[in-house]
Amino acid sequence: MVVAPLTGLRVLQLSGGIEVAYCTKILADAGADVVFVEPAGGHELRHRSITGADPGGRSSPLFEYLHCSKRGLEDPGEDLQTLYELSDVVVADHLNDSWESLHERFPHLSAVVVTPFGMEGPWRSRPASDLTLQAASGGMAPRGAPGRAPLMVGGDPSYWFAGSVAAVSLLGVLNRTRSTGTGELIDVSMLETTHLEHGMYPVTFHSMAGRPFQSSRGVPVPGIEPTRPGGVGVFVLTGQQWLDFCALIGRPEWQQDESLFIAVERRLRAEQLQGPIRDWTRERTTDEIVETASLMRIPVAPIGSGETVTGIDHFVAEEWFVRHSDGFAQPRRPYRFGREPIAAPVPARSLSGAEHLGWAPRPDRPRTGGASGDLPLEGTRVADFTGFWAGPMASAILAGLGADVIHLEGPKRPDGIRMNTLRSMSEPQWWEWSPLFCGANTNKRGLCIDLSTPEGHRAALRLLGTCDVMFENFSPRVVEQLGLAPDAVLSANPRIVIVRMPAFGLEGPWRDRVGFAQTIEQSCGLAFLTGYEGEAPLIPNGMCDPLAGVHGAIAALVALAERASSGAGQVVEAPMVGAGLAVAAEQVVEYSAFGNLQRSMGNSSPLMSQQVWQGAGDDEWIAVSLPDEQAVRAALAVSGGDDLADLERWCTARPAEDAAEVLLEQGVPAARVQWAQEVVDSPQLHHRGFFEQLDHPLCGRHTYISWPARFSAGPQAWNRAASPTMGQHNQEILAELGYDEAAIDRMRNQGVISEGVLTDQHGW
Repeated sequence: MVVAPLTGLRVLQLSGGIEVAYCTKILADAGADVVFVEPAGGHELRHRSITGADPGGRSSPLFEYLHCSKRGLEDPGEDLQTLYELSDVVVADHLNDSWESLHERFPHLSAVVVTPFGMEGPWRSRPASDLTLQAASGGMAPRGAPGRAPLMVGGDPSYWFAGSVAAVSLLGVLNRTRSTGTGELIDVSMLETTHLEHGMYPVTFHSMAGRPFQSSRGVPVPGIEPTRPGGVGVFVLTGQQWLDFCALIGRPEWQQDESLFIAVERRLRAEQLQGPIRDWTRERTTDEIVETASLMRIPVAPIGSGETVTGIDHFVAEEWFVRHSDGFAQPRRPYRFGREPIAAPVPARSLSGAEHLGWAPRPDRPRTGGASGDLPLEGTRVADFTGFWAGPMASAILAGLGADVIHLEGPKRPDGIRMNTLRSMSEPQWWEWSPLFCGANTNKRGLCIDLSTPEGHRAALRLLGTCDVMFENFSPRVVEQLGLAPDAVLSANPRIVIVRMPAFGLEGPWRDRVGFAQTIEQSCGLAFLTGYEGEAPLIPNGMCDPLAGVHGAIAALVALAERASSGAGQVVEAPMVGAGLAVAAEQVVEYSAFGNLQRSMGNSSPLMSQQVWQGAGDDEWIAVSLPDEQAVRAALAVSGGDDLADLERWCTARPAEDAAEVLLEQGVPAARVQWAQEVVDSPQLHHRGFFEQLDHPLCGRHTYISWPARFSAGPQAWNRAASPTMGQHNQEILAELGYDEAAIDRMRNQGVISEGVLTDQHGW
């Protein structure tokens, strides 16, 4: 009999919205027994419809999607103390008691608490919304057209990402809590998760470069372009992709202008470039452009929406959507096991009382307390064959939790994100000056080895024989070409968990297509919800990378939990698109259930009054949300007016920071729209220790962001070692694998290993 990975884990979901419900959905999908407690009137999500539909006496499809495979209990009253005693974990958006009091009475119980700003610090009691979190985090300022209001990403992404961060943080410490018998507190800040979600390590970039990563709004060129009829999403990252795109649309003169190889320059010249691009795309259908561009290895995708995404050929072929018993379509789990030990989701069930849970009291648990400074994943070894952002983030999460992560690169095929460098490529060791590489690879060791050579291939397999996890995000065909197909790896190590993270999956029509975060956003529906109201969609521009990274780490930790019972490794497919589809689910379930299409609304919301208005300063903006009548009354009292127009006039007459502070004092969610580098001035983030300093052997001492959760039992410092220079740990890693000095020197002399790039930048 196959046992689900988290079988036996008892989780109590107490309060909160999407952020809490999505965290516990991830746990329930992996086999945890999740019981959600709701007030007498029902959970707030039971009544939510993003399009104003009437569920007709049923719970909303969003509620059903988030509560599959869970059991529900209405207001347990005094039985809540019994539930604490019987549970292993409680997940909530607040604790009625202090953590110290709860821990004293129930020392076995862990708590995951997800709040807007964290449980401690000067902002801990501030109200917030998805809009104001995006504004305060620095993620919103760069998005939108020059001279117009900055744009939020639609679909409440702050809540979904916070839920995934909460889940992976809990999964990372489960073994420690089981071995010590002592519960732990995980304190998740949504301001911090939102900063991580929307920024490509802008704080580290600013620290290293002495200038902002981005300081003006603009749209990518090319981006989402009109077709006959509809639209198509194109995203060009590398110089070669730009050359190929110019060839696609018949613009050889653009190929001669080297300045256009730079994305920022194309954005600045958008007015000049967009006309000819759109003249070309308007004459062709989406399918024509997608087919031709894909053959040329240009990242491209149709624009998915709640209406169309379930019918896209790749998603149909790969069965990315399943039917709920209420009849609507919903995304399946964002990862898939080679062995399938996890049951399909079933509708939520209601219980009449705590006595019907079927949870027997736990036997007395010995509590060791754990050794001081122990990290939860110490003793776990990870081979990281990933590049760019999503894959390195997945392995970096495990490294932050104490795993020994070895990042592998080739002398002729380094991690592609090193191209994003602050140094001229004519300078020595230019590849070490990438803030994105530095931000995504802390706490790792580095091995630079040529996998295309027989000796390099043998060394890689020897390394994999010592590892618990392998991450890779090549396109599926590349792994086979390198001789690292799963069969070969599992033959070398039957206990290894192989997490494969291609853009679109291992099978299906799109398996070999190039895909970046922006391509995922275009295809899964997140872009469709982002844009000025009544205008074409805009891409969120990168959030699917950290989203996919967190979900890749979740897949790895769930698979390790399964291995603990089965003793066997396996392949886990965790494509980037799976994470995107999972968090874009609301528009899909809403359209499938009611036939109502959710569209982009700029910075407005169908659930509350909210907007972004210009402040008194130059390019200064304030985000304000009014989630209920109390907030409306408070805001109007502050402005001295009768309606939102008066509130807007009040906001535009004063500095955005001052206006936000006044509104916050009255309990109204508000925030000045900040640029990402400005978050370093936040007293709340400093109080929580969100910024850490690391010394890099070449780049010097710089600022890095921590993980968006605080762990009562550690790690206290998330970043403990700077990212590795190329091949920095060649000698020690190969020595650990049994190679002597003479063999290592021979490998270096033959170019099998290296401490630098052995090709020019045009070769990778």
